[in-house]
Amino acid sequence: MSLVKSQKKVNSPVLGNLEKIVEFLSIKSREILAKEFYEELKEIRTPQGARLLATGQKHMSNKTILELAAMSKEARKRILELAKAEAEEVLSVIAAMEAEEE
Repeated sequence: MSLVKSQKKVNSPVLGNLEKIVEFLSIKSREILAKEFYEELKEIRTPQGARLLATGQKHMSNKTILELAAMSKEARKRILELAKAEAEEVLSVIAAMEAEEE
């Protein structure tokens, strides 16, 4: 006899916001996360799958990143740092383009 573990979905606005943030992460940021959190990835994916992610042969899906964020506060913090850095870069490009138009 096997036990089936069920999870109750929580309708959290914070989780929804994190999902939106994760959607915009670049491949480069996904690779950084995979390398920095390789040990944690081995817990949620197979060791072979984690290795493929860490070496850049495959890229982390949004679902995998959200699972990583759920299990590690450090990963969640790093996800936000990477997203913030990418957003700042985009804003600086926008500002430069607007300055050219004036």
